[in-house]
Formats: sequence, structure tokens, C-alpha cells
Amino acid sequence: MSSSSRPRAVNCGASPITRRTIAPLTPDGKSILFVSGRSSSTDPPKLFTVPLEGGYPAELPLPMGSSGAFSPDGSLLAYTPKIQWQAAWKRYRGGQTMAIWIARLSDSHVEKIPRNNSNDFNPMWVGRKVYFLSDRNGPVSLFAYDTASHGLPKSCAGFSP
Repeated sequence: MSSSSRPRAVNCGASPITRRTIAPLTPDGKSILFVSGRSSSTDPPKLFTVPLEGGYPAELPLPMGSSGAFSPDGSLLAYTPKIQWQAAWKRYRGGQTMAIWIARLSDSHVEKIPRNNSNDFNPMWVGRKVYFLSDRNGPVSLFAYDTASHGLPKSCAGFSP
């Protein structure tokens, strides 16, 4: 096994970055995205990147966030802007429902993926589409949002590659 394929701990400050708080790599594969409350003891957590080879974390230009994924070119971030302080249950429609927003990192402009108080989470990019899980039609299912057409997200039920 080469040294580059061995697992290693990534620490960022006083505590290690855990699977629960870690998100994807940046598109160039040189940094990871993570959530932390490191910038304030009273503000909500924010998203940061930190180089895999070591260095200081860089705060993303967004007021808060709890998870996210970079577009293939790294110019956009699909992310959940709020934290969920308590786990939701099936078809929950209270104040903690999760949305997915798409931020243009050059100027922090945000596009909100259309929804009607659904729980949308775990965004990931494939080309120009953002795929995510949602309970908008009842049971949690996979949906896709086309960032070019900006139409309503489409269910991927019955999808075959």
C-alpha cells in the first residue's frame, strides 16, 4: 500500500474533523469542505475549506451552512444554509425543514432550489444538475435540479442510467 492511499486523520483546530462534519473534496482534490462554529461562539456554524496537506482553514463567503458540495468547476456550492438542532422525523414540516441553496462563490449570490417546506438534503453535483434527497412527494426520494433551466426539481424515481 502506498503512503498516499493510507487513511490519515485530518485535524482542524482543537478537534478532529469527523465523518459527521465532513463534506466533499474541492473539485481540484486539494482541500476538504467542513462545517465549524470556529469563527464565533454565538453565531451559527459556517462552511470552511482546509488543505489536505495542511494549512489554515479558509471561511467560505456565506453567513452560515451545515453541508455542501462544489460544482465540477468549483464556482458554485450547493449547500444547506441552516443547521438542524434536532433530528427531523418523517414528513416533518416545522421550522427546521432543510432547504438547498446554490451560492455563486465569486459574489455570494444565492439561488434557492424551489420547494414547499420540504426537507431537502445531501446535495451533490453531476454536470450542471444538483441531485439531492427530499421528502417533497412523501417518502424520501432522489431529486434532480437543473441549474440551466431553473425549473422545478424532478423526481428520479424510475431513473435508469
